[in-house]
Amino acid sequence: MTLQSGGRWFHASGIPGFRAPWSTEEGRGRRDRTFVATVVFALVVGCAGAFTAYRVLADDVEAYRATHREITVQVLSADDRSSALSRRAGTTVEVAWVDDGVRHTGMARLRADQASKAQARIWVGADDRPAAPPPGPAGMVLGSLLAGLAASGAGCSAVRLARSGRRMWIAHRAMAGWDREWRERSGV
Repeated sequence: MTLQSGGRWFHASGIPGFRAPWSTEEGRGRRDRTFVATVVFALVVGCAGAFTAYRVLADDVEAYRATHREITVQVLSADDRSSALSRRAGTTVEVAWVDDGVRHTGMARLRADQASKAQARIWVGADDRPAAPPPGPAGMVLGSLLAGLAASGAGCSAVRLARSGRRMWIAHRAMAGWDREWRERSGV
């Protein structure tokens, strides 16, 4: 069953003998071109997102290094009460260091191999309190790849949403035209 609306033919789905536009060679080519265009768009958006995220992370690391510094500390005592799982991730230790003739102490989280040594390297902030280290190159690459993947997914979602909205708008216009024609012919 086909309905004419505004000079265009609108195909009602589910009718026996109806051939969907994507079942023809022309429809398949159009679908393939749309898929390729969506993939290319997603790749471009993903690469742009990854590059932007990498630059932002690199700037953040530079800013972090400007306000924090790495120092050598003496390990005073380790907290052995932590579970085996947290010991693998790191151990909380009490550390001490001397900065400008003033002795400082604090709690820091060290890897298990660092905690067993007498000295370790940690990062401290401008307030001379232990802080987390900045992300390394692997962390920056992973963060930027994840941001690129998220941007790519958002780009694909935006394209699919736009296509769905376009299809809904076309179907709405076709149905409104068919309704208008039906009223004209039936005299309502």
